[in-house]
Amino acid sequence: MKKNLLLLLIVILFNSCFGGDKTDEELLAKDKKTLVASIDSDKVLSYKFGKILIRASVAKDTVSPEFAEFKSDLDRVFSKISKYNSNDQESLSVLDYISIYRDYKKMENFIMETDEDEFPTLLEAFNASNTQGKKILAGKEKEYVQNIEHSVLSAIVILSRDIGKEVSLYECSKTKPELLPDSEIKTLLQYFRGFLFFEKKLYYLSEDEISRNIDWLNANEGVDLPYTRAMFQWGNLNNEQTHIGLHSLNHLFRGFDRLMMERDIDEERALEDFEMFLEDSKKIGLDNEVIWSIESYLYLKKEKNDKAIAALKKLKTSDLLSAKEKERLGESIVYVKNREPGKVLNGFYDKYFLSKIATKYMLSLLAEVDWQKLMEEQNVPHTKEMFTAIENFNSFIKNYNKYTSSENLEKTGEELLKQGEGLWDKTKGLLD
Repeated sequence: MKKNLLLLLIVILFNSCFGGDKTDEELLAKDKKTLVASIDSDKVLSYKFGKILIRASVAKDTVSPEFAEFKSDLDRVFSKISKYNSNDQESLSVLDYISIYRDYKKMENFIMETDEDEFPTLLEAFNASNTQGKKILAGKEKEYVQNIEHSVLSAIVILSRDIGKEVSLYECSKTKPELLPDSEIKTLLQYFRGFLFFEKKLYYLSEDEISRNIDWLNANEGVDLPYTRAMFQWGNLNNEQTHIGLHSLNHLFRGFDRLMMERDIDEERALEDFEMFLEDSKKIGLDNEVIWSIESYLYLKKEKNDKAIAALKKLKTSDLLSAKEKERLGESIVYVKNREPGKVLNGFYDKYFLSKIATKYMLSLLAEVDWQKLMEEQNVPHTKEMFTAIENFNSFIKNYNKYTSSENLEKTGEELLKQGEGLWDKTKGLLD
């Protein structure tokens, strides 16, 4: 009995110290916790404040006791910000910015703890003048509209230098694709989320999104994909080819997700995804940087040095690579020529370089998308208002930070003092 107990303790101790790989479910749960932590930033909180101001502007004070307490403050700030025009830098005064800062600090905890989805949708806020007396959206209808809003905004803001990827990730965290009906829109949303999660090194979250996409695409080979053709500018492809193209991109990024993971089984799965990506790409005649990089990687794995070198030479001509990257790629080509069988190509040409090429390629595709034109062509309501709001918010945040960031508050006070004692008196208490 004692022997068995001792053996059991040794097994438990061994597993706790040298335990096997965690399951996919455990690693996915870990990524979900990391996602929550990664969007806890001042930039995201300021952005969330702006969205709550817009959405709360058409909400009744019965939403919650906390909201009722701050309703008048929110309305006052919204009234000021709604007058802001990015083409008129003086549409708000320094005093306005300081006043908004004071109100923001007063409501900071409320903003931090409040879910913006408690309030009416942006669609209802933008359409406020035409919705008087109309029933506010609720239930599945509201969930659908705000999910679309979150997904559209996540796509629009990712390439914004001033708003950027943190906010895009926040918008992704607010979407709930599982509540949307299976469709092309849902598939594109999940692909985009998968790409963003990959960029943030949330590989298990990304893999989960993309795997669901691949399953849906495999089960719906004949589905029409007009949004995909428009977004990726594949107007020369027919519907079957568009399906293959989207299928290939999903396998590509799932392959990268798996390549960046640590378990041996993940690398095996990654190689299978890359093989499928190349197979799909050949079917529709694609020939670009990503294909050359994946080809070279697989050829190296299979000890086909001549083919690997040919792919690497093609890759070296890419405009996506910097001069330094091309120089180091040239060094890698020399290494491959001289390497002994069985030796791995180390250093520069590794999985991180591969993923960098794919990310640059994807961002270059997204940068080419005229989101406003695309949305208007697809009859997305209030597209113009949404883009105007984003442009104004971008400009407003620049000026807001100029006057109210911790390092600039003292300078702002000095600037006001120079403008006159009367103006300074008006700000007493606002900078506390």
